[in-house]
Amino acid sequence: MLNRTRRWWGFRGLITAASGAYLLQAVLAGQFLSGTYASLGWHQITATCTDVLLVCAIAVAASLRWPDSGRWWPLLTSAGLFLASQVQTASGAARLLAVHVPLAVLITIAAVVLTVLAWREPVA
Repeated sequence: MLNRTRRWWGFRGLITAASGAYLLQAVLAGQFLSGTYASLGWHQITATCTDVLLVCAIAVAASLRWPDSGRWWPLLTSAGLFLASQVQTASGAARLLAVHVPLAVLITIAAVVLTVLAWREPVA
C-alpha cells in the first residue's frame, strides 16, 4: 500500500511539473513574439524538459497500472499528452504556427485537467 501511495505522489509531482512547464512555455512564446528573441532558446529547452517529465510520468503511470491492476487513465492520458507534445514539437520546428499555437492551447488545457484529476484521485 505504501509503495502504491509513493507512486501516486510521484505521478502527481511529475504531471504537476509538466503542467507548470507548459504554462512556462506560453510565457516564453509570448516573450519571443514580443521581441525577446532569447526566449525562443528557453522555449525549446523547456519543451525538451517537458518531454522528459512526461516520459517519466508514463513510466510511473505504468507502474501504477501493472503490479496491482490499477487504473488505466493515468497511463493513457500521459501517453496521449506525450504524443500530442511530439506533434507540437514537430509543428514548431517546421514553423507551422497555424498548428503549433492552437495545439499548444489544447495541450496546456489537457495538462492542467490531468493535473487536477491526478490530485483528486484517492491514493490509499
